[in-house]
Amino acid sequence: MHYYDFGKEIRLFGSYKLNKTILKTIDYIFILMLSFNLVDNISWAQETDDQTGSPKIYTIYNISIDETASTSSRASRAAVRAAQREALEKLFRKIIREEDQAGLPALTDGQITELVSGLEVANEKSSRVRYIADFTVHFSRDKIYNFLSEKQIPFAETLSNAVSILTVLELDGAAVLWEKTNDWRTAWVDFDTANNLVPIEVIPSTLSNRLSITAWQAQQGNRELLQKFADKQGLRKLYVMSARIENNVTVGRNTLELIIFSNGEDTYAYKTAIDIDYTTDEIENLYNEAIKKATYWLDNQWKEKVMIHFGTSSHLNLNIKFDRSEDWFEIKKRLESISLIRKVTFRKFTLSAVDVEIEHSGEVEQIILSLEQEDLILSEQSDIMEVQGKYPWVLTLKK
Repeated sequence: MHYYDFGKEIRLFGSYKLNKTILKTIDYIFILMLSFNLVDNISWAQETDDQTGSPKIYTIYNISIDETASTSSRASRAAVRAAQREALEKLFRKIIREEDQAGLPALTDGQITELVSGLEVANEKSSRVRYIADFTVHFSRDKIYNFLSEKQIPFAETLSNAVSILTVLELDGAAVLWEKTNDWRTAWVDFDTANNLVPIEVIPSTLSNRLSITAWQAQQGNRELLQKFADKQGLRKLYVMSARIENNVTVGRNTLELIIFSNGEDTYAYKTAIDIDYTTDEIENLYNEAIKKATYWLDNQWKEKVMIHFGTSSHLNLNIKFDRSEDWFEIKKRLESISLIRKVTFRKFTLSAVDVEIEHSGEVEQIILSLEQEDLILSEQSDIMEVQGKYPWVLTLKK
């Protein structure tokens, strides 16, 4: 919602000299005018991403389809069906835990189409019998929610803030991190993570970074050293993606050992090995398979923190505090983007605060985490009188 600054316009329009009290009163009147237009209970049903401006959790990007049929039109229809099916599989992989995916029923093309709210097509190419295109598929949040609710399958619909990674590669006994020869780093930079819950940011190879940590130090995963580097960078979360490749020509296999370290762990957080047939052209595929496993692991860690379980809901009574009316509108907009919030009831407006009751899915820890992703800080009241006033929580905008 765009906030129109009436006080500013009055100052520019005429030669009036208005003091801060008058301007503040104008802002307050404007807030009251808007509040009268609000229904007492507001449910934020997110039918599609674009309607609410929320993160594109229910949109799957970059689906490349190549279909052949007896005619171009039949090939294009087949491509649409294939794109929708592949997109739904990626959506379920994105929001549902691996162990719960076995409970998903097989769906017909028509049933899948019912869950789709829109399609975008790019890079179309066609011939008499062939159709090639890239698709972006938008799913209906309400229909996906109802589908999973009926099956009682928990899911996650909150995007994480980006995590930062260091990429260490050991090949032929030598470890590299910042060097241009680090193809493992290049693979991460080029990898498409648009359909992941956890966005990835590869830490740039600057002079300051090169002096702060070496390939060998990162490869050891020392918690204290990683935390020091993270603090210097101002990072919430730092991971080391350490890859060691062994070329075994005798058995015709390449093996990549992947170890993930975190600045919050004393030992490695995840470890696995990937191997493929030995050819010099397959190293890139080896990197991509390892990255898929790493990003899937990151997504699953996040899912466990924000998972929605059906049949349960909680209520929070909180006092939203703000310095300016613009901040209130910004807070309201960010609350609207949080999928865990089912309903908001506005109780009382003042010049600098709003009393609100929120109904939400999940535990309090989950809603706090979701709020943090939107730079909204939820904390408990320290004043016992305010706690007795039935609003024990305070919500503020992080600046």
